Amino acid sequence: MRTEREGLFVPPLTFARLPYSQDFNAADIAILGLPFDCGTHPTRVGARLGPNAVRQESILTLELIEDAHNDPLTALSAIDAGDVNFSGGGIADINNFYGAAEAAMAAIFEGNCTPVTLGGDGAVTLPQMRAASKFFPGLTVIHFDAHTDTYPLKNNDHFDNATPFTHAANENLIDVNASVHIGTRAPVNATASTQFTESLGYRVLPWSDISGLPVSEANQLIRSTTEGKPIYLCFDMDFFDPSVAPGVATPTPGGPTTFEGLQVLKGLAGLNIVACDINTMSPLYDQNGVTAQLAATVVMECMELVRRR
Repeated sequence: MRTEREGLFVPPLTFARLPYSQDFNAADIAILGLPFDCGTHPTRVGARLGPNAVRQESILTLELIEDAHNDPLTALSAIDAGDVNFSGGGIADINNFYGAAEAAMAAIFEGNCTPVTLGGDGAVTLPQMRAASKFFPGLTVIHFDAHTDTYPLKNNDHFDNATPFTHAANENLIDVNASVHIGTRAPVNATASTQFTESLGYRVLPWSDISGLPVSEANQLIRSTTEGKPIYLCFDMDFFDPSVAPGVATPTPGGPTTFEGLQVLKGLAGLNIVACDINTMSPLYDQNGVTAQLAATVVMECMELVRRR
């Protein structure tokens, strides 16, 4: 029976006006916000504000969809589950956040639903991999980032946004030898971080090695070890050059343009992507919302990859 209040209310801010729901059994994709950052960067903080900034700019992406038949928002059953139920932030709260994030991800996987998450800084990735590894044996990572986020540990209790993939290797969460980091660079070089990352078994594809290649060749390098495996797709927004994505935690010059970066991402169609993690958008440094809008576009492209897997 229709009530007099029906039609008077809409859900809270959701990605691309998707229904707000936690009915994961009835959905193909669930958007999940992970509003956490370590707060340890010497000058730039605020990635914990990223999820809702991306949601806000996602409304514009609706205006850019030209072909309704190829719209992942309608071709799939997609929902926005809101944010992880966690209040706080900072390095002191990281283990509490890890527990909340892993439990939320597990609930999505238990519903046979694919999570697409909005960070948060790079620290949000570890609990997601912990959850995913329990549901997908042989989990493999494709990681787009200007940095490997695979740095040496200062001690066994060293958890932050620079070490998620170090812990993933040490905890045997993923198939390290099949996993790949794409887009690494530094103002001079990234030799030390690359060598440490490779010493753990990862492949590293610096942006300088693939920027001049045809997209098909670049994608074949990525696919060479990941084809046929369950893939955790991690996309740090500082993969893009800061000229097109200034609102990130650690802007690093020398990266791809929006066209270049999105073309490489589109080329992953057909891979078995089981989770998508889009992170490190910091709205405090985002001129006119351009990075948040680009992040919303990346989310849409990731949803399309899930549709075409």
